[in-house]
Amino acid sequence: MKKNPIELDSAQHKIYFKNKGCNNLEICRALCCRNWDINLALEEYETGSYEAEAFCSKDKKVCSSLNKSCPQRSFRLKKNKDGSCIYLNKENACNIHFMRPIVCRNFICDNGFNLEPICSPSEDIPDDVETCYFEGGLDLKAKYLFNPYLRLKKFSKQNNFMTLIFKDITSCKDKTINLIGLDYFSNKKDIVCLLEQFNGKSNLSSIRKKLAKIIAKDDFQNLIFYLIDEKVLIGLFG
Repeated sequence: MKKNPIELDSAQHKIYFKNKGCNNLEICRALCCRNWDINLALEEYETGSYEAEAFCSKDKKVCSSLNKSCPQRSFRLKKNKDGSCIYLNKENACNIHFMRPIVCRNFICDNGFNLEPICSPSEDIPDDVETCYFEGGLDLKAKYLFNPYLRLKKFSKQNNFMTLIFKDITSCKDKTINLIGLDYFSNKKDIVCLLEQFNGKSNLSSIRKKLAKIIAKDDFQNLIFYLIDEKVLIGLFG
């Protein structure tokens, strides 16, 4: 009986290939060369020997900044349209195997590959957890902290269209947020006062009560969802 070359670990959500190195190619089809960044050391990038690009490690986008001292500036091999490494050929082999980057030389398959579900399984909320919701799923008992890496740099408003520009101290780029339909804030000071409410100590219910005379219930909910989505607010759990 032929030995199964694949092992699934349902507990750790991993798949393992039992053969060594390139002996797995017929099955794995060079999984290690697909769908993620293959990083280069600065020294490798500066040799000019690779088809490579600088990118922002925070948002994963190609970096066009001239600020070489940015702590988020990283380097990677370019990719084909399907997300595979630029040097991966049709036989699933590496065209530069003899001079492959350090990260490729050090990589081994023994640790397996993580499997991600297409959708997250639903989990029941324990009976002893008291939760209070707005319509739409906003937990009023939750506590949030204004992102300590952001500094409000500029505020502008035209009719019911508001623009906030934050300085992100972890990035070389400013963070711009556009809000529509919020007529409650007229200047930068108003926004600063709002953001200061999110100190990680007060829950949304108490903040909502403080702002009840300033902002409508539905607008407060929409604003919180948007600030969470834009990572302006950080949830504190546990």
